[in-house]
Amino acid sequence: MAQGLRETKMLAARRAMESAAVSLAYDEGVRAVTVERVCAAAIVSRSTFFNYFASLDEAIFGTALEYDPSLTEAILSSHSRDLVVAANLIVVASVRGQSDDTITQQRLALFVREPGVTSAVSWASNESRERLVTVIREWLDAHPELARLDDADHATEARLTVGLSIAMGDEVIRHAHEVDGEFPTDLEALHTARRRMAAISMPAE
Repeated sequence: MAQGLRETKMLAARRAMESAAVSLAYDEGVRAVTVERVCAAAIVSRSTFFNYFASLDEAIFGTALEYDPSLTEAILSSHSRDLVVAANLIVVASVRGQSDDTITQQRLALFVREPGVTSAVSWASNESRERLVTVIREWLDAHPELARLDDADHATEARLTVGLSIAMGDEVIRHAHEVDGEFPTDLEALHTARRRMAAISMPAE
């Protein structure tokens, strides 16, 4: 019983710091958030903050993403001919699946409000990125007929796929719109960005 109470208090403290960090970013922009301001809002010390979070970005944007196997399988099966789009959809669905609350919605809004945040966070979060690379590599291992590269292994193709999906997501999010407090995925925008990336990736004749 005592351990349960301790865990509840720790969860509440973490939640308070997350809420403070995300609310400050939502109201004033990501660059306005500091550890000191989060600690003041949550009424905790700086040392306490770093007992819970490895960095300020983690408090604002959350911990490394976990990719649910059933979710990734469904998305990859539906978009097996374009794994770059599939990788982007997996990330969006995983972020939304963390919890359906104010903090999650405000985090999604930050990506829309501040273009460039998507790439910055994605590249900074090596763990999230590498986990997604593993998901794509394992899919290609299971479905080698869907691999696009004849001169590279599946790990290389997965790494390039995730890198392209991050760049594409950064472009798509610039055109996203809030609808009744939600940020619906625009598949047409995804495919438009995909076509444009393909066009500029080829050298001019």
